[in-house]
Amino acid sequence: MIKTYDEKYPDKSAELRRRIKGDLPDDFENSFKTFLSECDKNNTPMATRKCSKACLDFFVKELPELIGGSADLTPSNNTFSSSSSTFSNENPSGNHINYGVREFGMSAIMNGMVLHGGIKPYGATFLVFTDYARNAVRLSALMEIPSIFVYTHDSVALGEDGPTHQPVEHMVTLRSTPNLNSWRPADLVETAVAWNEAVKSKKTPTCLIFSRQGTSAISRTEDQLSLINKGGYLIDESDNSDITLIASGSEVQLIIDAAKELKNHSISANVVSMPSLDLFLQQSEEFQSSIINPDKPILVVECSHPNSWYRILNRKDKVIGIESFGESAPGSELLEHFGFNTENVVNSAKSLLND
Repeated sequence: MIKTYDEKYPDKSAELRRRIKGDLPDDFENSFKTFLSECDKNNTPMATRKCSKACLDFFVKELPELIGGSADLTPSNNTFSSSSSTFSNENPSGNHINYGVREFGMSAIMNGMVLHGGIKPYGATFLVFTDYARNAVRLSALMEIPSIFVYTHDSVALGEDGPTHQPVEHMVTLRSTPNLNSWRPADLVETAVAWNEAVKSKKTPTCLIFSRQGTSAISRTEDQLSLINKGGYLIDESDNSDITLIASGSEVQLIIDAAKELKNHSISANVVSMPSLDLFLQQSEEFQSSIINPDKPILVVECSHPNSWYRILNRKDKVIGIESFGESAPGSELLEHFGFNTENVVNSAKSLLND
């Protein structure tokens, strides 16, 4: 029967085999390069969850095997692309599933789709609700299957919903899970690279963590662009730097601003964007040392629990993070309250250098 199908429908047969093998289309790499170039020219500030939606408009169109969904949060997660249609009894060919309020069920169903073959599923909820999905996420890593988990509303900056909805320890949990790559991109370009790495993966699941709050587009050289998939790279480098500033996600712009202010105090800072600490730690020691000078003080800024970062720090280095539950207030006020502002980053850097 398969031989007859191959002979009668050679193009469809080749496409079916491609999807079952988990390969990408032959022309996909060139299409992505064109898309990434377009992203690099887009300077519009936007939340990274909206960056993700812009990326899905490309990826879902290019990869018909991508089947999306959300645990009752589609408008908030921004998972419904311009090429999506809702899966239902009336539309069995739909490529977006309304899973309802069941994060574990969604994640387990996604794992089943990957095990079946021919499908690349992605499913979304708020980052704080990974607690409900945890066992299925862990099993995807254990089974070495490339499910794509999308988590939005990534920090206390989500605002008034308060501590029940504000993730604190969740990045630590994800990063400490073996064979699980987590991304927390800073802008549209990093989001595009994160999605690309997720769809390319064959044995490792991916968590894509996106913000509710707006982020600014970052200016990059071609060399910097080529290093994003290493997990961490230098945005700004000085020949004789005094300190290295590291951040992920929406805090990257904060350390860029802080580095500019430090120059006014005759302090030179290297600035590192670290969208995926997991991937960075998989690189050679030589590469890691080329990005983070081990002989200089390091200050990490991330709006989550700091425990993930101590693997790349010395005892005297510092993390500006959060070690308590959040509060109910506007996101901008909470960021000030927890010290995510230029003044605190600058003062912390100066304190490190004075120790």
